[in-house]
Amino acid sequence: MDVYEAVTSRRAVRGFLGKEVPRETLERVLSAASWAPSGSNIQPWNNFVVTGEPLAELKKRATGRVADGVLWDDREYVMYPPAMKSPYRDRRSAFGNERYSALGIAREDWEARQRAAIANWDCFGAPAALFC
Repeated sequence: MDVYEAVTSRRAVRGFLGKEVPRETLERVLSAASWAPSGSNIQPWNNFVVTGEPLAELKKRATGRVADGVLWDDREYVMYPPAMKSPYRDRRSAFGNERYSALGIAREDWEARQRAAIANWDCFGAPAALFC
C-alpha cells in the first residue's frame, strides 16, 4: 500500500463488535506505531493496552462518571485553542452538526448529546483500548 492509498482509505469507526482482538494483532499494531515520526525523534509517547475485565471496569467507571454528571478532570493539555478561528471553528461545528443530526439528536437536546458522548468513554464497544 502506498502513502496516498493509506491516507485516503483511513476511516473513523464508532461501533465495534466486541469480538476479542488477538494479542498478536495488538502487538503488531504497536510495533508498527513505534515507527511513527516525532519531532527531533524524542518519541514522547507511552502506550497502554487495556482489555478484558480491566477494560470493562474502566468503561464502567468512565461512563458512570459522565452519567452522574461528575466534572471532567483538569486537562493535561489544551486540545483546541480557546479562540479557534475560521475555517477550523466552522469545520468543527459542521462536523458536530452532521454527527448529531445523523444520530437524530437536536442541538438543544443536552441530555441526548451527553448520552452520545458516553459512547466515547465506552470505547464505542471496542474489546481493546489503546492509550497513547
